[in-house]
Amino acid sequence: MGADVPKVFLRLSGASDSPSIIQASVDVFARDSRCDRVVVCAHPEWRSRFESELEGHSKVLIANGGKTRQESVQLGVEALYQVVGAANAAATCVLVHDAARCCLSSEVIGRVVEGVSDHGAVTAAVPVPDTLSKVKDNVVSSFVDREGIWAIQTPQGFWLEELRSAHYAAKVDGFIALDDASVVARLREVRVVEGDRLNIKVTHPADLEVVARISSKGDVYGS
Repeated sequence: MGADVPKVFLRLSGASDSPSIIQASVDVFARDSRCDRVVVCAHPEWRSRFESELEGHSKVLIANGGKTRQESVQLGVEALYQVVGAANAAATCVLVHDAARCCLSSEVIGRVVEGVSDHGAVTAAVPVPDTLSKVKDNVVSSFVDREGIWAIQTPQGFWLEELRSAHYAAKVDGFIALDDASVVARLREVRVVEGDRLNIKVTHPADLEVVARISSKGDVYGS
């Protein structure tokens, strides 16, 4: 993003009083009656800023993250496991979400929660509508059949005990994954549930303009 702070602290619009990305992402979970706890994995150097941004959220637990996304999630899972307790871990549904996806809707959360109840392990995703090609040196070399190709989003939902076990196995095996669905898929089937094309991940500066336009059409992150 080229910012002097982690991108999750950037505001959804140019106004200083608009929500930050992390506030918008946490708010949709914190205001959801199905959600009992929100664990935010924060870089230790920025922990005080996270605490300031999320002050007043009684459901929020801030845990120190790791050097990678995978390590951060594992630490967050362990923090939640300590709160829930071993006796309840097998029946506790946990959703892992990228904080940079700040346009998440409660409807997608509901579909993921229901998916966990029905199937045990799911991820939000949307079918890819674009033509896909492999490119080398800025030249199209071949085209990829998009039949059955889905773009994976978050949240991804699992039973806490299974997610914890999958992360432990990945650490022991030295397996590096891009997301938690990849971690869990080594041990069990992971299904997809319908995501949302507005559930974009803020990655480039232009994405903030898209988020601002989405939010200007209504409070997509819960009200």
